[in-house]
Amino acid sequence: MRVLISAVGDTDPFRNFHDGALIHIARKYRPEKVILIFSEHTAKKQGNIEKALFSIAPNYEPELIIHDPIISDSEVHIFDVMFQRFSDILQEYYTKEDEFILNLSSATPQIKSALFVINRLNGINVKAVQVSSPEHASNENIGHDNDENIDELIKVNEDNKVNFIDRTIEDNAEKFSQALLKKTARDFIEKFDYKAALDILDQLSDFPNLKSVREEIRDVVNCLSKQDVPKGLRHKKLKEEEQKILSAHLTIELQRERGNVSESFIRIKNLTEFILEDYIEKRYPGLIDEYCEDIQKYYLSLFDYSKLLKATREFKLKRTIAPIIDMNSSRNKVAHSLSPLDSDAVKQLGIAMKTLKILVREQYHFSQSDFNFYQDLNKKLLTKLN
Repeated sequence: MRVLISAVGDTDPFRNFHDGALIHIARKYRPEKVILIFSEHTAKKQGNIEKALFSIAPNYEPELIIHDPIISDSEVHIFDVMFQRFSDILQEYYTKEDEFILNLSSATPQIKSALFVINRLNGINVKAVQVSSPEHASNENIGHDNDENIDELIKVNEDNKVNFIDRTIEDNAEKFSQALLKKTARDFIEKFDYKAALDILDQLSDFPNLKSVREEIRDVVNCLSKQDVPKGLRHKKLKEEEQKILSAHLTIELQRERGNVSESFIRIKNLTEFILEDYIEKRYPGLIDEYCEDIQKYYLSLFDYSKLLKATREFKLKRTIAPIIDMNSSRNKVAHSLSPLDSDAVKQLGIAMKTLKILVREQYHFSQSDFNFYQDLNKKLLTKLN
């Protein structure tokens, strides 16, 4: 069934020898059911509206539903109230089985604006229709016909013919929806939530740069999920080990930026162990293997690496990693239990993050540009999404 939902305004049912918006939409779409929403001011028109609707064609007799309660005249000019009221009305009558038409051109500007926004945000299948004036210009200075005899108005109505001029305009919410999706994607990118941004971008219609933005973000999302190195980092003139270490460090910073503190805790220790293993292997080949044989272990902890640094008199490096070792007990609580993080643990994380950056910078001599990889990526992506 085709159902028209319409407020009733001053230009309904007729104005200046032509249909008002309500009657014109009904003339075009011939809904089987018309749901009418009156204000206190327009309620007196009910009889005229009914006569006008039944005058559209000899055999046209739609079912009329008068929504109760009518809207207070004190509320029709308050957008927030009208937005909530008409959202509720639409939800009350909406069914998936019926085809719904929404009149966007009758009643106060606040009601029309509310319906306009509802059409774009409600996410349900509604055809929203605007009606232009017969002059295709503002009808602000044209008088109303509210006091005229309704039968006379029907007789002189120039739209009351088979070949009437169609003034309906279906309101396509696509542009608004696309703009809203694009803004949401930008917000997610600014928060480094690339997976959420990609989910939004996959809903967008094609536009310049969309394909390249999707490809870049998809690569980042895939790499983050697999602990792999993003394409942008692979293009930097770095050794493979350096790419892995930089990528791991940036991932930790990314998790902290997104507020995922517990994930940062877990990853810091792992990366520090990797860096220390690399450092000792390069400067003291075979030492780690000998140590593992002596203690009958195949995996070394931070404490083991600290002992090796002491044995090799690498006191400066040992002092550098001290805050990360201090953080380790908090890290173990997060990794191996359901214990929440307290404020002291969060402070430790901040110190450990700074320590890790110093460690990475000293051992591998990365540039500031290398550390700004995701910030620079965001700038590029956001520029493309303008």
